[in-house]
This record gives sequence, C-alpha cells and structure tokens, in this order.
Amino acid sequence: MKTDNTIKKRELKEITLDLSNDVNVNILEDCIIFEKGKSKIQIKYNPVYVLVNKKDNAIVITPINSRKRTKAVLNTTEKLITNAIHGLDHEYVYKLAIVFSHFPITAKVDGEYVIISNFLGEKKPRKAKILPNCHVDIKGRDVILKSIDKTAAGQTAGNLEKATKVKKKDYRMFDDGCYIVEKPKIEKKK
Repeated sequence: MKTDNTIKKRELKEITLDLSNDVNVNILEDCIIFEKGKSKIQIKYNPVYVLVNKKDNAIVITPINSRKRTKAVLNTTEKLITNAIHGLDHEYVYKLAIVFSHFPITAKVDGEYVIISNFLGEKKPRKAKILPNCHVDIKGRDVILKSIDKTAAGQTAGNLEKATKVKKKDYRMFDDGCYIVEKPKIEKKK
C-alpha cells in the first residue's frame, strides 16, 4: 500500500520564451527559423520528445512525457532557442591567439578554410574548416571569430585548435598552436 509520501508524480512543465517584435519565426516539422533584418538562424530540434508552437509573441516548448531524456531534450531545445534569439541581437565573438616558439606560423583565410602554414616547420599546410555564417578575421597573431550562431562560432574555434594540435611531441616544450583566449560572455538569468 502506497502513501502520499511515496507517490511522486512528475509534472509536465512547458517553457515559454518571449520574442521581440522585430523577430520573425517560422516553425517547421523539425526546425525553427529565426529572421531579423538580414540575419537568419536555423535551429533543429527533436519532435519525438518536444512540441514547439508559437503563441502570440512567444515560443512555447511542451514535453511529450515526463521522462528524464525528454527533460534533457526540453532543456537543450530551450538553450538553443535562447542562444539564437540572443545571437540575433549580439554577435558571438571568440578570440584566439597564434602561439609559436620554434617556427613562425602564418595563417590566412582562403574561402571556407583557414590555411595554417609552416606549423612546426611542416611543408604541407594545415586546414581548418569555417562553418557557414561565421566570419574570421586574422590580424598578426590574433584571430577573431564572429557569428550570430553560437554553435557555428564555437565549432570553428574548435576546428582551429584541433588543426594545430601537437602530436607525438612533448607539449610542454612544443607549445605552438592556435588557442582560444576569450569566449563570449552571456548575462545569466537571475
């Protein structure tokens, strides 16, 4: 026999996110498209676990059930939408530094790749992919990534770090590479 103390009923909580008046939203089968002026961001979500609807000037995310995985997908979808809304107002900026002590590294943007030459004296240049909607600016030893899409900016910064990873050498001695120095700062809700 169960008492009231042992019965735990999980509640289905829907999340409401307010939009500004100048943001246009199109909700498709498994993605949401945000538009503001010339800026456009597309966010994918999983319709198996959550339902996304637009009511008045807000987006409502409703979970299908009260399981742990559904709650995880709900929170992830909320954060992706929040990042997209914030990105339409303020660009995400990542700052990277090119560090070398042995051979002078040169980096340049070539189409959708960053070409890193003379890394540890290698003859073949290394490439790092630039994701769409991401702008890369190289000034001397500083690399600045700007994008309205936080995922694209972070992945491009990660691609640059990964392309200059030192393998099979002592990393304390061979500290050459491209490293993230500053990440975007976001105000947290209180």
